[in-house]
Amino acid sequence: MTAIFSTLTKQVPDTLERGDRWREQALCANDAYDPETWFPVGESPAAQQQTADAKAVCYQCPVIDACLRWATETRQDNGVWGGLSEKERTSLRRRKARAAAPKPAATPVFETYRSAYDSLTLAVDGHIKWTGANEVRINGTRRSPNQVAWRATRDRAPVGQVLADCDHDGCVQHLTDQTIRDQRARQWAEQAALKPMKCGTVNGYKAHRNRGETACPACQQAKTDEVRSLRNTGTTKPLTERSAA
Repeated sequence: MTAIFSTLTKQVPDTLERGDRWREQALCANDAYDPETWFPVGESPAAQQQTADAKAVCYQCPVIDACLRWATETRQDNGVWGGLSEKERTSLRRRKARAAAPKPAATPVFETYRSAYDSLTLAVDGHIKWTGANEVRINGTRRSPNQVAWRATRDRAPVGQVLADCDHDGCVQHLTDQTIRDQRARQWAEQAALKPMKCGTVNGYKAHRNRGETACPACQQAKTDEVRSLRNTGTTKPLTERSAA
């Protein structure tokens, strides 16, 4: 491919008017050449030789640039145009598209978590909202907004993933790590164990299970009745309180 483009740069500059007038000076329009030469079929050795023969003529053509530009702009899918095969033209279009695509913004770099936090957060309705990119780089390490906010405002490193703990979009003030989530889970389990048990109900059955106990006969019957009711009615809403029969 490099050799092809180095050849293209040596051709006579295209000074023809816009439109199709460049065709009048194209060598392939000469009666001395078979037009089918520029349309090889398949990938056989014969087709590859035919492609090479067509390109050899193209490289001597004074309007090779105009030909290639026209074939690229009109997306000619077959044949050799401007010294390039269909695959080479497709590759050329893709490279141009990638070059024209907007480049992603560079990841912001900060020296400390606090400097990043102070620069990219804003107090909004009792929350601290992150206003920057989805990640920043601190001391060569990429960090998420939640990680930055945690380390900037707390005196210990997080354990596990740092997650938002409220429904406010972009809030980085109310956060949890795995330590906090584990503590909450233990508290909820302790509260459930201390909650007065009402036997003969579905909630009583759940309380037995939460305590690691075998449910009493009354609670087992309440659970059985609930399951039977769900199956008979086809509803998906469980009964939260149901006395044993």
